[in-house]
Amino acid sequence: MSSASFLFLSPALPSELLTYILNHDAYPTTLIICSTRADFISSLVDDVHNETVAKSSPAESVAEAPEAQREKPERETRQHRFLSSPLYQVATSRHIRVVYIPTVTHLRAYLSVFSPEESPVPPPPANFKSSRDECPRMVLFGFLDMHRDTSEWSAQGLGNSLSTVVELAHRLSWQAAIIESRNRDSSSALEDMLKEHIPFLSGGGRRPGLDSDEGGWTGRTVEVGRVMKRWFRFEYGPWDADSST
Repeated sequence: MSSASFLFLSPALPSELLTYILNHDAYPTTLIICSTRADFISSLVDDVHNETVAKSSPAESVAEAPEAQREKPERETRQHRFLSSPLYQVATSRHIRVVYIPTVTHLRAYLSVFSPEESPVPPPPANFKSSRDECPRMVLFGFLDMHRDTSEWSAQGLGNSLSTVVELAHRLSWQAAIIESRNRDSSSALEDMLKEHIPFLSGGGRRPGLDSDEGGWTGRTVEVGRVMKRWFRFEYGPWDADSST
């Protein structure tokens, strides 16, 4: 994992996000879910369920085996890896601050008054020592999706929100990471996401009848990646280790 202060990581499943947080936590890390709690929990449940079902589907070689030999592998794969967390991760999760913010306006307001000292999440005990040398971080999940299909879906709108994140992280000497959500059935590539076009100014609209990302907007457009790279470094997350090689 890079030591860069500001990272824009490749899209992740909800379970991959939580695993990442547990593996890179240092109190008082804060996870900001850019959606409602109900929507995030629903997507997490679907993620875990879909992987569990996929793994528990027996292969032909297993199907042909005696029933007694099939039962054990099926029981082992029926439980999602995320539900079998080590005790250390379970202990760590108790000291991670998680907030749900569904709108751009609420996000900016929250960041403008954010203070780690006001967190209701208690610090770990003095004898709780981490084997990892990690600094506190702020992770935003679904940042771009929060802006999409709103009047803030523009270089101006993203820039205003990003500058608030960067200013806060600088003030606290924290790292910041942005991770977008992906579905198990879709391939939301990092490169495709960064090449998406948005208007320069907030409030820009699409021309009727034009569906292309670049030609559909009125006025000048710019790629999302050009806006993000002013502050953030692009990297593949640990869940995409094969893609980064």
